[in-house]
Amino acid sequence: MSDSAPSSRNRRRSQRPRLRRVTRVIRDVDVWSVFKVGLVLHAVFFVIALVAVSLLWGVATSTGTIDNIENFFESFGWKTFSFDGAALFANFAVFGLLAALLGTAAWVIGAVMFNLITELVGGVRVTVLEEEVMIEPASHDAP
Repeated sequence: MSDSAPSSRNRRRSQRPRLRRVTRVIRDVDVWSVFKVGLVLHAVFFVIALVAVSLLWGVATSTGTIDNIENFFESFGWKTFSFDGAALFANFAVFGLLAALLGTAAWVIGAVMFNLITELVGGVRVTVLEEEVMIEPASHDAP
């Protein structure tokens, strides 16, 4: 009985995955991949913003909020004041497209700057824990 307890305990220890600490150095970021990821991400945000603005405009129009805002501005002395929804949406779309392109350009410039700085200082050191993968041997039972 005393022999089986330590062996099962040792077996459990040996089956437990081992962790080892490894240091990696990030020296380069691929600018082309940063451009692709940034462009897709900003395009998705652009489409989400367009849908959200059009939904909010529809809700504000149906609840009478737009009319209330127009009446509020007319109370300050304007003879007529009205929002042109199509013109506002078109301007928002152009502004959003420009913002998406500028955001992508900022990401690319950031990646280039990261690469230039890591050339000077040697990179960024990152410590990671690697887990050893334990594969159980398949038991072949004879029928």
